[in-house]
Amino acid sequence: MNRLTRRLEQGIQGGLLALVALMPFHAFLSVWLGTTLGHRALIQSWKEVLLVILCGLAIWLVIREPERLGRLRQPAILVAGAFLAIALIVTALLRPGFSTALYGLKIDGEFLVAFGLATLVAAPAFGRRLVTTALASASLVVVFGLLQSTVLPPDFLIHFGYGPTTVLPYEHLQAGVSSLRFGSTLGGPNQLGTYLIIPLSLWAVMVMRDRRWWLALAFIPGLWVMIHTYSRGAWIGLLAALAVVSLGLMTRTWRRWTGVGMGAVIVIIALLSPIWLKSPLIQHYALHGATLFQSGQGSDYQHLDSLRQGLSAIAGAPLGHGLGTAGPAVFFTGSGRIFESYYLQVGYETGLLGLVLFGALVILVGRGLWRRRLVSPAALG
Repeated sequence: MNRLTRRLEQGIQGGLLALVALMPFHAFLSVWLGTTLGHRALIQSWKEVLLVILCGLAIWLVIREPERLGRLRQPAILVAGAFLAIALIVTALLRPGFSTALYGLKIDGEFLVAFGLATLVAAPAFGRRLVTTALASASLVVVFGLLQSTVLPPDFLIHFGYGPTTVLPYEHLQAGVSSLRFGSTLGGPNQLGTYLIIPLSLWAVMVMRDRRWWLALAFIPGLWVMIHTYSRGAWIGLLAALAVVSLGLMTRTWRRWTGVGMGAVIVIIALLSPIWLKSPLIQHYALHGATLFQSGQGSDYQHLDSLRQGLSAIAGAPLGHGLGTAGPAVFFTGSGRIFESYYLQVGYETGLLGLVLFGALVILVGRGLWRRRLVSPAALG
């Protein structure tokens, strides 16, 4: 590798490290700098600008070293490319509008572009730096979340531009009760909870596999912050992630018996559900108060109804509706559908074929990481 090629590779790696380091603070920086300096939309686009620059460097790198294209000839990358192709074809046929399609492409495609860029410049040392960077950023997020949930005034972030027209500094678990939900530097409690699954899993691997017991000092505060998001989906996701980590560190025999044990625990919980579901603690923190609704049903019924509507919408238009017609793009374009599930969003936009390809991509990435779990703690996390 000559000097220029090496510098191009290092430039792409550095850009991806910056992306991993700054994304957990994207909401905070966008609100703070946007309200202070103005041009919030321009400030929010920093990550897209960075990806465009990195794509330019990647093209230059491939021209200088064409054999790098061989790295992209793997099933996950090919399926990701097929998914983007289907998404663009559906969008071109159905024509939801240029700005709508552009927002949809940004939301659905930018992390896949980052995936391809990382594949081009992947190296063991780069992987280790990525993990270190991710955990350093997560530590800052956890520290601020810990302060939010303990000593800082709930509305502390209003000093940085947070409010009804930007991002709420906190949320109520239920209207009229004192339990508060915090999002640290992310866009909200649900986003924070989802994000924390990855660093908590990485910390768990390092504690259990590498015997770095001192990292429990990071895991425990992170778990505290996770709990205070009151994001039930994130709680379930973390339990599943920790189960995968535990199974990944076991021998095949132990894995088999652990699977049997987990199955037994699930059966017991299901059999006892008529009892524990009536607990005031479960009603408040897990079911979010059935008494708030005239039907006597909790907010979960609204979520389930949204899921049913999403499935019905996909079944009614199996070819899709085009990029940007569902999900976060709706907040920019002013028209479209919001669903409880990103998978339903993808299915609504790109149709059943797009949804199948996206699901295949997730499975391929997961299988590849599982196969590398014995040689890479980061893969298991």
